[in-house]
Amino acid sequence: MISKIPLIVVLLIVCLIPSRGAEENKELSVVLRQIGHRLLLSSGDSTSRVLPVKMINNQTFEISFENRIHVTADSLYKIAEKELSGAGFYDFVAELKQCATNEVFLSFMFSQSRDTITPCGGRNLPVGCYTVEITILKKKRMIWMMWILIPLIMVPFATYVLKKSKKSSELQSKSDSLLSLGNYQLDLNERKLLHPEENENLTEKELRLLTLLLEGVGEIQNRDFLMKEIWADSGLIVVSKNLDVLVSKIRKKLSRDERIKITNVHGVGYKLEVLM
Repeated sequence: MISKIPLIVVLLIVCLIPSRGAEENKELSVVLRQIGHRLLLSSGDSTSRVLPVKMINNQTFEISFENRIHVTADSLYKIAEKELSGAGFYDFVAELKQCATNEVFLSFMFSQSRDTITPCGGRNLPVGCYTVEITILKKKRMIWMMWILIPLIMVPFATYVLKKSKKSSELQSKSDSLLSLGNYQLDLNERKLLHPEENENLTEKELRLLTLLLEGVGEIQNRDFLMKEIWADSGLIVVSKNLDVLVSKIRKKLSRDERIKITNVHGVGYKLEVLM
């Protein structure tokens, strides 16, 4: 019985103590870019880019766009709430600001510990240059893990919960440099696909493409958007065939897991799926 108690204590500490290190900021950066990408799609823009996320301070981040954008109060609230809370960020403030004056046009607060303040629904702003400023108030861990202690601190139950948390998402970030994808692990630092049978080296463009597809897994990634993100700084004239060749190389390197599919949606783009 003595050996059972430390395991439960460790699990409880891991779940309840918030982490604010580099790993969390990297995860948050991906989530914020996804918010920007969804805002563009909601405004009917599937070609322009979301610019690199700026870190204003430890808690505040800025999303900006390549071109002018049309934003509604409803779309900003729904997209930010879904993406951030889905990643475990349950308390935050979002503000839509005008680029030139920094004037706040829309703002709201989403919180589990305080009253949520939502924007007035139905407000449509004119097309303009806007930035979205997100301030993270705190990140909550899964408090339901406390219930491990209730059934007499049973090790079998604790082991079951640990395994469930590990399998909660095949695309959950394992560290600041490793992402899981089916039977593979994507090493962002070493530019490698890790597999029990054999590892595959990735070129910079292959890694960039795979990262973009992972950011919108299960969704169609626009062909023009992918080409801009991958070759924007190359100074080369790129044709659509270049993207098709790059996708073909990625498919080959992921061929050891038949559940992973990169589907060509004719005339639109590509979609990454992990079948169950």
